[in-house]
Amino acid sequence: MTMDPLPVLVEEWQFTCCGDPFAIGDLVRWRLSFSGDGDLGPNAARVTVDAVAGPSIQGEHRRAGSLLTVQHGAAAGVTAFGPPHAAGTAVRLTGAFAEDHHDLVPDVVPLVLGRIARIRAARVAYEAHGRVMVPDPATWELDDITSVTDHVPETGDGAVGTPYFLVDLQVVDPT
Repeated sequence: MTMDPLPVLVEEWQFTCCGDPFAIGDLVRWRLSFSGDGDLGPNAARVTVDAVAGPSIQGEHRRAGSLLTVQHGAAAGVTAFGPPHAAGTAVRLTGAFAEDHHDLVPDVVPLVLGRIARIRAARVAYEAHGRVMVPDPATWELDDITSVTDHVPETGDGAVGTPYFLVDLQVVDPT
C-alpha cells in the first residue's frame, strides 16, 4: 500500500549555501525537523501528526527539543527533531516538516529515506514591518518545478522571494 507523500520544506538559504541538487524521482536521505511555528511556509506544508516523544536532546544554539516519532499516516515511522515533550508522551501536533543539512538539527536525528514525488517553488510577497521585511502569509504561491539545481533568484525589487521549496516526499521503508 502506497501512502500519501509527506510535504517537506527545504529552505532556499540552506540549499543555496550547501545543498545538493535534487529532482523529481530522486531518492534522498534527509534529516527532518518538525515545527509548529505558524509562520513557517505555505498552508500546503502543514500537517497534523500523532507522535510519541522520545528523549530530550539539545539542538543548535542550545535549543531544547525531543525526538518525535510519528505513529500514523504518510509520516508513520519518521523520527524528527521537534518541540520538547516528556519522553513517552503521546502528542498531536500541527506544523510543518523541514529538511536540514546545515547542522541545525542534531546528528542523533535519523535520516529519512524518501523519493521526491513533486517539487514546488514557494513564492511570497514581503511587506515592511518597521525596518524589517516579513512574509505576507496571504500571498503564498506555489509553482511546480521539476528540479532544484541552483539558487532561484528573487524577482523585481526584492519584494517577492522564494524562501522555500515544498517537496512531496514519498517515504521509503529502508528494509
